[in-house]
Amino acid sequence: MPRTTLICVFALALAVAAPLEAFSIRTLPDGYTRRVWEMADGLPENTVQAFAETPDHYLWIGTTGGLVRFDGERFVIFNRENTGAIHDNSVFSLMVAQDGTLWAGTDGGGVFRYKDGVFSSYAQPEGLDDGHVRVVYQDHKGAIWAGTDAGLFRLDGDRFTRIDGHGNVPNLAVHSIREDHAGRLWVGGSRLLMIDGDNCREFSLSGGRSAGRVKSIFETSDGTLWVGTVEGLERMLPAADGDAHFEEVPGITSTVRILREDREGTLWIGSIGAGLMRYRDGHITRVATPEDPPSSTVLSVFEDSEQNIWVGLQTGLLRLSRTALSTYPLPGAQNADFGTVYADRDGSLWVAASHLYRIEPRHNRTEEVPDPAPGVRVRCVFRDRAGDWWVGTEGHGLFLTRGSEHIHYTKSTGLVNDFVRVFLESRDGSIWIGTDEGVSRWRDGELTNYRMSDGLSYFSIRALLQDNRNDIWIGTEQGVSLWHDNHFATDDVTQALRNDKVWSIHEDRDGGLWFGTLGDGLFRWRDGKLTHFTSEQGLASDSIYEILEDPRGTFWISGPDGISSVNRSDLDQFAQDSKFRPAVTLYGLSDGVEATQMHGGVQPAGCLTPNGEVWFASNRGPVRIVPNETRPGGLAQVVIERVLVDGREAPTSGQLVVPPGDGRLQIDYAAIRLRSQERIRFRYRLVGFDHQWIEALQNHVASYTNLPPGNYQFEVQAFEMNMPDKVTDASLGIDWRPHIYRTRWFLGVCVAGIIALILIAFRVRLGQIHKRFEAVLAERNRIAREMHDTVIQGCTSTSALLEAVVSLGPDLDGETRTLLDSARDQVRATVEEARNAVWNLRRGEDAAPEIGPLLEQVARQASQLSHVPVKFDTHGRAVPLGGDAEHVLLMVAREAVYNAIRHAQAKEVRINVNFADDAARIEIADDGCGFDPSAVTTSQGAHFGLVGMRERVESVGGRFSVESAMSKGTRICAEIPIQSANGHKNGHKLVAA
Repeated sequence: MPRTTLICVFALALAVAAPLEAFSIRTLPDGYTRRVWEMADGLPENTVQAFAETPDHYLWIGTTGGLVRFDGERFVIFNRENTGAIHDNSVFSLMVAQDGTLWAGTDGGGVFRYKDGVFSSYAQPEGLDDGHVRVVYQDHKGAIWAGTDAGLFRLDGDRFTRIDGHGNVPNLAVHSIREDHAGRLWVGGSRLLMIDGDNCREFSLSGGRSAGRVKSIFETSDGTLWVGTVEGLERMLPAADGDAHFEEVPGITSTVRILREDREGTLWIGSIGAGLMRYRDGHITRVATPEDPPSSTVLSVFEDSEQNIWVGLQTGLLRLSRTALSTYPLPGAQNADFGTVYADRDGSLWVAASHLYRIEPRHNRTEEVPDPAPGVRVRCVFRDRAGDWWVGTEGHGLFLTRGSEHIHYTKSTGLVNDFVRVFLESRDGSIWIGTDEGVSRWRDGELTNYRMSDGLSYFSIRALLQDNRNDIWIGTEQGVSLWHDNHFATDDVTQALRNDKVWSIHEDRDGGLWFGTLGDGLFRWRDGKLTHFTSEQGLASDSIYEILEDPRGTFWISGPDGISSVNRSDLDQFAQDSKFRPAVTLYGLSDGVEATQMHGGVQPAGCLTPNGEVWFASNRGPVRIVPNETRPGGLAQVVIERVLVDGREAPTSGQLVVPPGDGRLQIDYAAIRLRSQERIRFRYRLVGFDHQWIEALQNHVASYTNLPPGNYQFEVQAFEMNMPDKVTDASLGIDWRPHIYRTRWFLGVCVAGIIALILIAFRVRLGQIHKRFEAVLAERNRIAREMHDTVIQGCTSTSALLEAVVSLGPDLDGETRTLLDSARDQVRATVEEARNAVWNLRRGEDAAPEIGPLLEQVARQASQLSHVPVKFDTHGRAVPLGGDAEHVLLMVAREAVYNAIRHAQAKEVRINVNFADDAARIEIADDGCGFDPSAVTTSQGAHFGLVGMRERVESVGGRFSVESAMSKGTRICAEIPIQSANGHKNGHKLVAA
């Protein structure tokens, strides 16, 4: 066919708007997503035979390799190797009793039960003659029944009693037990029996005895009793007992192994050979099993509390979960390299993948549109406001259809590049065309090209948008460009994103600009502020292919890891408060996207339809999301599964008391969610150690090392990303006992011991000081005695001789007598000073204050020896000054008095002592000849002198002053603070007399 003819056919297909009666009809999605597990995923063996769910929401799975507990993510296996009560690994049947006990029947090992974490077994010693148990059942009265290959048993107390073969119940092999709404017990196997109290009735089925061997029995909510046999399915409709009979269900000839009804009234039929089937509204349909693993042998079917349907296959475990998402497969478009999906104004969708398709979602019809030419792959389509069609291709430019006019633009005819990625119609009617090597602008049939040399940030174009200010934003593989007033401009956004791959641009209703990048998350530009969002805030991925906003303000964001939805107001609030957690809903593994790769880089990678559906491009065809479809199931229950203390297993509940150890703690936690857990997030903290919550990313393990002893509370919370404010939690109290050397009482004993040692050392030291003081005191007393016996006695003898000389020589001339009198007076003074020194040596430090009497004695002695009147007077209450201060005052007073008598030739000397609250003041005044104080700088002769007096007074913190003038006498003043006198030099300010 000529190329022109192909283009015309292609254009005609684009222009078709009438109902597509010739479109192929496809089957509607069944509303379930599929997930398969095998041995490589953690199952002990692939053959799955039974299911049950305990009140704690764990799913229990019976396999040929043992009993398996499943929380939705991890398998825990119980078998003969790790559980003594399990005698055979092949678990054929499971049942949860009214009290929550799990009962299991095995293929050769009898029955075992699991209650409160403990397994116990029932076998031949407990009355169960046959260990091949096909079914365990509990009736409304609480009786436990076991059906085996060799008969029917009932648990009476702790033993099983055989029921068949006695009375009117014939012998039979039992494979199924079910109680109907009337309380009658139906037992099927080699026979079909109805037991009603003491009555027993046998029913015949079609096909004879061998063909009628019963494998399963179930009564649906409408009262119909269904019986699955080795050769098909039969049912008994509700009717009077007299007319009760079974009829064969046509179309099923395979062995029906299992029958189960879900909450919506659909009967699930598991067969051997025909796979999984559903009966609803009078019709039976076959449910296609996934490609991996392909199996037509269904051994068990079960609906859990979250409305997941679990299917036990001979080749693995299958879960069917309700979902709002479905993949719309296109013929011949499997695993396409790229794709776009475009919403036309007439409500239809155009999907570009391996071929171009038109979909009418309302009628669920699809049409494949012919390629523009042989070997031409369409990348994207666009209808402008005039109704003209623009079709971008991979390497063949673009095709424009304007009414009957068909134009083909390529690089040779002015297009910047033949690989077209995105179209944009600006408000001035221009069509902007983004390609792999720049941008072309079409206006009135003329093309203008823009490249990096013209100011474009990078040549590979990924997104185009015109904002409400009429600026054109161009997303590229390296930065974003801004077309403003017919030229490329630079602003804060272009600078901030200059190194990012900008694949999507969106403007919200409030004028905010959103930029989706490949690998760096989402950016928002509003009010001069750029805010960054990443997967840490809950986005499905940091690589963003498309950003859509529905009328409710919800953002729909696609990326390589799936699709996420979040209310824009949540993102705006996060921009104001970084601690706020946006509510994000993920669509991924739990919605059937595990084998689907979303597409981007060519726009539009997604669209919104008028009826609220969201569509995105993928390698398996467009993905459709119906937002109003709610997901069943409540909050995920969080549990603490294992606790290791210093490598040893510890209890997971209650108050955990831990003996002293190395401080290593490991806590494994999990959420019980039987549908996918990809939306669940965890946070935990150890109260008493952690200062804030710790966000858990991958491993559900909290590990601590070198944990100090103390009381702790471990808390873990689980929440779904779309409901961050609704959490479930679990906790464990931990009392970690310290080593004996770290206990309070031990530390108290140590402190008390240290204090006792300090007191003992103090007492020893004090005793040593006392002994040294006594030794010093004894030495002082010895010296005093020696002085008294030698020096004082010698001086006294000399004084006596001088007295005798003076008395024997009355006729001595005046000068001789004067010298003798002086020598006599000097000897007396020396004796007095020696006596004072001896007194100072012998008196104790704690002696009573004696400065007053001592000064009075000095005055009296000086007056007697010199015949000069020396008067003494005291004022105030005497206070203790200390030995050093008293000695200083005594020496100063004696020196001053004798100086006044000998050198000043005074006719009268006065000694005044005044005791105040803060100081002791002594004043010695005479009426002698006086002197010039400034001329006296050193002590005279053997006396202290004025300088010595000053030094003595100042050495005890006192103050010394001298007032004198020629022919006007002298006044000497010494003031010593009471504090200084007691040894506390506090810098008291002295005032001179």
